[in-house]
Amino acid sequence: MKKLLAILLALSMLVAFAACGSKSEPETTEPEVTEEITEEVSEDASEAVSEDASEAVSEDASAAEGDTTAAPADASETDASAADASESETESTTEAAKIPQTTEEIVAYYNAARKATKPAPKGNQTMALKGDITGDGAIGTFSGILTKAANSALSKNSKETDWIPAADHADIKVSDVKSATAKDDGKGNVVVTIYFKDQVDGSDGDSNNGGPVARGVGTLGSIDSALNEMGATMTEGRETVKLTYTDAYVKNVVINQKSGKITHGEWHYTVKIFVGDARAKLGITAHLENINAAVDYKVVI
Repeated sequence: MKKLLAILLALSMLVAFAACGSKSEPETTEPEVTEEITEEVSEDASEAVSEDASEAVSEDASAAEGDTTAAPADASETDASAADASESETESTTEAAKIPQTTEEIVAYYNAARKATKPAPKGNQTMALKGDITGDGAIGTFSGILTKAANSALSKNSKETDWIPAADHADIKVSDVKSATAKDDGKGNVVVTIYFKDQVDGSDGDSNNGGPVARGVGTLGSIDSALNEMGATMTEGRETVKLTYTDAYVKNVVINQKSGKITHGEWHYTVKIFVGDARAKLGITAHLENINAAVDYKVVI
């Protein structure tokens, strides 16, 4: 009996091992420099002024008038330069604030961001059973024990991280996506959310490029890699193994517009595990019949 329990505990751990994947100036109205030369000269004063003095006054007045004409021309050139600078600044700001709109643009934006984010800010990875493990035969009898043991094993994969899930996997494809949104948070960031289509794997899943979830978040991969970690092998019934990935997403992923790197976000999937009729060997052979379990996987940064 102890050996059987040891086998059941080890098998329950297969999920755990596989997881390791201008301020504008107010307009000032300056008094116009209009040199009004009011020559109110009385007849007595006019008679006292010599002809030479009159000519001198006339020449000075003409020179002054010429100077006041030049000033507005200089001011006009300054205003034009300021307008050009303002227009250039507006164009630059508009370009920097451009947000991806279509699914294709959003996916490309996110793919680039996750590759650029190495290392990622510190975060946490968690794995936990969703409900109990159930099954027929001996496994069904000890489902409560298995559930407790599996949760204990999965907790070992709940740890601190400094990586973006699937950052080194194949690029996400537009065809992988159920929906995608992107928005400006008003703080110089783009916030991206992508929901992925479901994925079904057999015992030989490819965690890197096997489907929408593998490319978007990552998956458990091959059943063999999990069993081998425990020194176990599946001797029969590999064809009855089915892994169904649902509720897979990257949500509220914050990407800084200047650096192009991810600063926050959440990554998730639920995997439903089914083994119809199989035998696994770990010292002795155990019969696995209609095993059902579900595991939640999440990374939060």
